[in-house]
Amino acid sequence: MDLSSGTRKMSIKQHITIFKIVMVTSFIGSLFWIKVLTSFEKEDNTLLGISNTSTYTSKKPMVSSETFTVLMYTCQSYLKPYIQHSRKKKCLSVPNCIISENVSDMQKSHAVIFNDVNLPGKLPQRAKNQLWVFHGMETVHFIRKPPKQWNDQFNFTMSFRKHSDIVRPYGKIVRREKEIKRNYTEVFRKKKHGGVWMSGHCPVPSKRKALAQEIGKHMHVDLFGRCGARPCGARSTMLSDCLKTVSRDYKFYFSFENTICPDYTTEKLFNIYLYDLEIIPVVNGPANAAEYLPKGTFINALDFSSASELAKKLQEIGASEEKYTNYLKEKDKFYDAGNAEVFSDAMCQLCNKLAGLSNNPNNSKGNSQNYWTDEKQLLKYTCIVKYGVQMHVSIFKGKNGR
Repeated sequence: MDLSSGTRKMSIKQHITIFKIVMVTSFIGSLFWIKVLTSFEKEDNTLLGISNTSTYTSKKPMVSSETFTVLMYTCQSYLKPYIQHSRKKKCLSVPNCIISENVSDMQKSHAVIFNDVNLPGKLPQRAKNQLWVFHGMETVHFIRKPPKQWNDQFNFTMSFRKHSDIVRPYGKIVRREKEIKRNYTEVFRKKKHGGVWMSGHCPVPSKRKALAQEIGKHMHVDLFGRCGARPCGARSTMLSDCLKTVSRDYKFYFSFENTICPDYTTEKLFNIYLYDLEIIPVVNGPANAAEYLPKGTFINALDFSSASELAKKLQEIGASEEKYTNYLKEKDKFYDAGNAEVFSDAMCQLCNKLAGLSNNPNNSKGNSQNYWTDEKQLLKYTCIVKYGVQMHVSIFKGKNGR
């Protein structure tokens, strides 16, 4: 009996010991495999450019400590407040990039920006390795072509076009962190009229007046300004009392540009987002407007086969509180950052280029295709031919129809 009892006790002790050994071995094995799998994960993430440790820095933006000077040659007055904003903001990656308006800084400037509207007749003396930038904010129909002595003098172009070396659009749409709250039923109730178009320039390549009149054959459209029958105060690129009034009383704002060209949308459209106006914008193009304007916040005439089809759609939306306010609600999720912010972005693009070229400054003149001044390129980008409204072909015949 005693032997049997002792044997059982020894057996229990042995089992406990074996259990402990198994547990410890399993724990050590688990730690090993966790380490192995973690190393695999780190390796995979590193291949994807994902940092798991603070030592992985190859994807972090570089910050240049060099100082660069950019000269705005014969600076236009409207740009001065934008330059002030740019100086205060500074560029994150090139904080020591100075924007100057003083022509006496010509010889020490790393880049010089020339505006198409006031190019000097005589070429200024160019400093060694200095970059020259052609700045134009109009389409090929209205841009001022530089004299022959300026041929092949520019290294970069700066314009609203996306293929420019420095892109400076007329606006920048940003999503709000906090949406606007409105009484949309009350907004809809106050609107008594259909469409409105405001303009002071009538004979233009896009034939926008003829388009507005054609739409007016199928729905209510009022024309304000020198191109219409109703006065609306002095022309302004800012928020006017007239614009505030029409955005309250009308359902659709015809933001028609003077030319229909890729990427060309001016402040007349961006002001609707900048000032949070309670009206749906209708644009006459371009075809790629949805690349930089939020879908569901505007209507593009180029999406319709005829003026009557467009008018039919506008009437359908305007007759329904739900459909109409859905556009307003979607638009209120966004705002325009403003011209000063857009200009600062453009200056930082140029400063970044200067920082990148500082080790290899021999950037040859003319290696940036300047389609603004090239006749073949001008013909290639004849905007109306390529992006013209198809809804009413007769409107787009001739050079300067109304």
